[in-house]
Amino acid sequence: MAENSSTPRVGPSPLYGLVLAGGRGIRLGRDKGALDYHGLPQAVWGLRLLEPFCSERFVSVRPEQVDAPAYRGLPTIVDQGASAGPASGVAAALQRFPRTAWFVIAADMPLLTGSVLATLAAHRDASVLATAYRRRDGMPEPLCAIWEPAAVARLAPPGAGQGMSLRRLLEEGPARLLRLDDDEALTSVNTAADDLRARARLGARASPLM
Repeated sequence: MAENSSTPRVGPSPLYGLVLAGGRGIRLGRDKGALDYHGLPQAVWGLRLLEPFCSERFVSVRPEQVDAPAYRGLPTIVDQGASAGPASGVAAALQRFPRTAWFVIAADMPLLTGSVLATLAAHRDASVLATAYRRRDGMPEPLCAIWEPAAVARLAPPGAGQGMSLRRLLEEGPARLLRLDDDEALTSVNTAADDLRARARLGARASPLM
C-alpha cells in the first residue's frame, strides 16, 4: 500500500491535530468550517475525528473568524498570512509548535472517516517532510496528511507559506505517499454542486440498504 522512502526512520515527534478552516470559501459562498454535515459544525467534527490520534487539536482560522459562532470556545491557531491559504495555516501551526508534527485535515472534507485517518497514522514516517495519500489520478493530497517539524524550514520565515504549494512540497519530497484506491473520502466541497453531492453520499452511507 505504501510507497516507501529510502530515508532512515527517526523517532517521531508529538502529534497534534489541525483542522484547516481559514479558507475564504469564495466559490461556495459560505464558511466551510461552519458547514453542518454530521449534526455539528465541520470545525468541531474535524476536531473530534482527530481526537483518537492527537494529544492536542486546533482549528486554523483567519483573525476575523475567531469570534464567529462556529469557532467560539474552540482551540484555534490564527493564521496571520495575507493569503489565508492552507500552506499559510500549516506554517502558522509549525511556527507556534516547531517541535510538533501536525495531523492536518481540511474542514471541507465531510466524507473523511476514522479508518482513513488511522491508516495514515499507522504508516507515519517521521523521517520525511510528510506522510500523505496519493489520489487515483496520481496527485498527492496535502490536506489530509501528517506534516513533520522538518517542513517548517520549507515554509519559514513567517509569511513564506503564503505563496507556497503544499502539494508541490509533497511532490518534491521527501515524503511517504500511500496509495488510496478509493479516494472518495478525500472529496473537497468547493462549490454548491459539491455540497449537494457530499450530502447525497452521506445520506446513502446512512441508508439501511447500504
